[in-house]
Amino acid sequence: READMLRLVSEGLDTAEIARKTAYSERTVKNVLHEVITRLQLRNRAHAVGYALRNGLI
Repeated sequence: READMLRLVSEGLDTAEIARKTAYSERTVKNVLHEVITRLQLRNRAHAVGYALRNGLI
């Protein structure tokens, strides 16, 4: 779920678009992305996407 959401962020989708595409609520999308960013000690969504790309997660 986290990798799917990061992939959609990397494609330029915003929270509402990700929610529609994944059938999750916007709050769930925000929470999942926040958890990833916090757990990996990243700065923001762009940093999370870069991290995921460099580490082969997406």
